[in-house]
Amino acid sequence: MKKYYRLSELEKAFAISIDDAHYLNSETDVSFCVFCPTSDVILGGYRQGKFVGFGCASYSGLISLDKAQQTELFENKKVNLKGSVILQKDKISRYTPDYPFTVKVPNPVIIEWLSAPYDDIPFQQLPYIFMPEQRKSMSKQIIKTFYELGAKNEESLSTLPEKFDPRKPLVDELFKSSKTFKFDDICITSSELEKAKAYLFKTPEHDATLNMRPIDILLTNIIAQFPILKPSQIWEKLKSDITNDPRSFDTDEIIDEIGEDTMYWYDSRAELQQMKKKSFYNLIKKLKIN
Repeated sequence: MKKYYRLSELEKAFAISIDDAHYLNSETDVSFCVFCPTSDVILGGYRQGKFVGFGCASYSGLISLDKAQQTELFENKKVNLKGSVILQKDKISRYTPDYPFTVKVPNPVIIEWLSAPYDDIPFQQLPYIFMPEQRKSMSKQIIKTFYELGAKNEESLSTLPEKFDPRKPLVDELFKSSKTFKFDDICITSSELEKAKAYLFKTPEHDATLNMRPIDILLTNIIAQFPILKPSQIWEKLKSDITNDPRSFDTDEIIDEIGEDTMYWYDSRAELQQMKKKSFYNLIKKLKIN
């Protein structure tokens, strides 16, 4: 099985029609993504809703969509994105931690720049924004022109935007960039495809996986392969596996990191979750019973 499929491939390969895909989007928790062609991006993360930059790169691969964005794409056949989450870290190229602009941080687009070496970025799935555009504000340029053509009096200054003085030269600013994705760009990962098949072609085997999280499915497969292992041994096996490239057990890279007492893993929405070791042990015991 491939790592992902485009919607156009599903009919022939799995008898899943476009109408089926619409149903899955509107009535189930199956998550779709899109393929992003080669684009310049800023990798980073968010702190209190503000973007923090790690470095610049090129990327060509899958990116995630939240449920509202998926619905917009299915209904309107297009969606406009200023950023998203990279789902295939191995598709990142030409990474540099250098800040590429003369506009200083913090600014309205990037609140902080960390200049993080690539090897120090621990996440498998990375938030990003498309490369911002550095230029002078078009609206301020228009206002400045009207001011210079007009009376240039204090009364006209009082009606202008705060912190903008048309008497001074305009300076460069950063502006967010965006890309439009179309219906043909929709893809589905192999793990989400299994969920889709479970919803559409219910069998006793598929029914058992409908309410399972990605981590549950991963652990169930490991338990089936190593039924006599204790929870602590499975913990250590997974901890060792995440250092492999490619991974032997967690082939979809669901697990992001395993510390002394906490495991960090991605759910079906590509959102980072955590599980304490005690909860992990209890989950293994529950899955073995089921």
